[in-house]
Amino acid sequence: MKRILLSIVILAASVVWVQAQNIQEIELKRQGDWMSVKMNIDMEGANPRSNETIVLTPELRHGRYSQALKAVGVYSYNQWYYYKRTGIMASGGDEYSFRKSSVPSVLEYEATIPYRSWMDGAKLYLIRDSKGCCGNARKEQSEDYLAFFQDDTTVDTVYVDRTIVVEKESRTRSINGRAFVDFPLNDINIDPQYHSNNTELGYLRASIDSVSSNSTWTIRKIWIKGYASPEGPYENNVRLAEGRTKAIRDYVCSLYHIDDSLMEVEYEPENWEGLRSFVEASSLPHRSEIIEIIDGDREPDEKEWMIKSRYPSDWKTLLEQCLPFLRRTDYRIDYDINENN
Repeated sequence: MKRILLSIVILAASVVWVQAQNIQEIELKRQGDWMSVKMNIDMEGANPRSNETIVLTPELRHGRYSQALKAVGVYSYNQWYYYKRTGIMASGGDEYSFRKSSVPSVLEYEATIPYRSWMDGAKLYLIRDSKGCCGNARKEQSEDYLAFFQDDTTVDTVYVDRTIVVEKESRTRSINGRAFVDFPLNDINIDPQYHSNNTELGYLRASIDSVSSNSTWTIRKIWIKGYASPEGPYENNVRLAEGRTKAIRDYVCSLYHIDDSLMEVEYEPENWEGLRSFVEASSLPHRSEIIEIIDGDREPDEKEWMIKSRYPSDWKTLLEQCLPFLRRTDYRIDYDINENN
């Protein structure tokens, strides 16, 4: 395959300052349907105050078109645990995430997005936002111009919204993702318009589309695993986890006419591992006692009853801040890259 080095125009010098973020070695590349952005970001200027998160978002712009890339989040101590408890980081999607105490001095940034024709001649910006307590956002600084995309070249990895490509040495690749699909109480039927389901199912569709739309890639398998939360009778949660996971499988099969033999389905009736992770990272008054109950050898329903009856205030917090995020669907799309391409 012929590779063409990208010619890139950067203002003033090889180093560009963007709102206290020193950007070096910017590289934009394209191969067919994909475009990648690589750069080194000096993170010394990303120093959040107490109860603050700094989010850096690279964005391509050209006229009325724009495309955000994978964000970078730097969290104060309290904000780090707030977002970890919810399971969704400050940018709202997958991101490079760091606690203030562990942020690298220089981040080797890389992200890849589907290429669109409007990106020819596009400018790359870095947008810096600050998010305060409980995710409240406030614009801290405006964006500055970085560079032009000008030419074609090649790229080998793919990033699509909330999914990450897992590279392997073989010609088989995988895309992983997670969706939080909501169901009405005790129901196992999907309603795409219910709560935020249209958005959550959109992440799943985007992952499959990124593979199915490429004529040189062939889907090998779609793996789906559904989780229910440790709330309510265990036997009912078995029914819900199994039924809801199969409903998502049927949703995928009906949209893409995928043979059932390519689908692999698993389910976990009660996501105690996720509950334990939340409690361990929390500041609940009876954190240690609840972890001891979770780690014990009692039956699931007895564990739930003990937590609810002994620590009702803590259980209320878990109901509001944790259990909804334990009900999720993880998925993976395995695909082959045709050898003759």
